Amino acid sequence: MCAEASEALRVAQNKYNTLHDGKAAEAAKLTDKQVEDTKTVTVLATVMNAETPEPAACNVQGVDSLNKAKTRINENAAWYDTHTTDLTKAVEAVNKSHDAKTLQDARAALAEQVKAAQAKVKGSAGKVKDDTTRVQLQTLIDNASKTIDGTDAGTMGEQVKQLKDLMGKVDASVDAKSEADRKAAEEKARKEAEAQAAAQTQAPASQSYTPTYTAPQAPQYTAPQQTAPVQPAKPNTGSGPVSGGHGMTGPCDAACQAEAMKPIQR
Repeated sequence: MCAEASEALRVAQNKYNTLHDGKAAEAAKLTDKQVEDTKTVTVLATVMNAETPEPAACNVQGVDSLNKAKTRINENAAWYDTHTTDLTKAVEAVNKSHDAKTLQDARAALAEQVKAAQAKVKGSAGKVKDDTTRVQLQTLIDNASKTIDGTDAGTMGEQVKQLKDLMGKVDASVDAKSEADRKAAEEKARKEAEAQAAAQTQAPASQSYTPTYTAPQAPQYTAPQQTAPVQPAKPNTGSGPVSGGHGMTGPCDAACQAEAMKPIQR
């Protein structure tokens, strides 16, 4: 009977030690900041640090000593069974609290990233070279908004990374458009400067020749000259010179009258 009790103790002890040195030790690494309920961490530490009973064995002499050994072996086995149950509960409580905190943090992180992504989509409207990046980001935002209401912290973490990646692509597209616009503006300014320089070069030549227009002159009208009527000769009264044919029988102007008044030289 003692041997049977000793075997049961061995099984109980091994089960406890496997839990204590395995899952419990792993759970004990979690800190207060990594769990939703900090009391679970405290309870786990207390259960893990419980003092184990003194060893007991059947290798004793006498019936009384053998019975006492068997009793101690059974008590030890009961302790290990009880503490294995307590330790299991403590480990589960810590892990559950850790999962709750992980989900809480994942939701908060995803919600914050969704908010930042929405601002990125809004702020980049008309500023990207390839609008496909904004469309893809908006699609992921819609999906992530639904994931937040779930309980899959792992998916939430993945979507946070995906949102950051797509936001980076939107930023790259914004930079690409900005660079393209800058180059286009420089090219436009260069062409305008060249056109202005060409215009200034041609300006002096254009100013050196000014076409003129001369209106045709109106034909001038010359009135016909009127010839004074010939006055009939006056009869000679003996007062003027007669000889030499110098007598003037027709009308005479001042010059001819002066000639007529000259004395006749003989």
